[in-house]
Amino acid sequence: MKKVAALAEAHHVPIAPHCTMSSLGLTASLHVAASVPFFLIHEGYSGVLAEEIARKTWQMDEEGYVSLPEGPGLGVEVDEAKVVEIGSAPPSPFQWPDNRLPDGSVADY
Repeated sequence: MKKVAALAEAHHVPIAPHCTMSSLGLTASLHVAASVPFFLIHEGYSGVLAEEIARKTWQMDEEGYVSLPEGPGLGVEVDEAKVVEIGSAPPSPFQWPDNRLPDGSVADY
């Protein structure tokens, strides 16, 4: 992502990373976003992947802002026992949202 951000910066274009699908991925992406000059906005979803695997140590405020966690690493506590448990019996396979409307026309989800 840093290389893409550097290319965007050369053309004065901000980056808007999105859809990291887990608190671990979102936290890592936020660290990168904080280190590049032309960061615009970040999108993410909660509850898509097993959130109990990696407990984030930061919170989002009412306006959607977050502060990077302090301390070593990314600021996420990984529950290694839960990783093994879920890895041996995944809860359900991920399915992409359907991009067709009830009338059969294609829509952007």
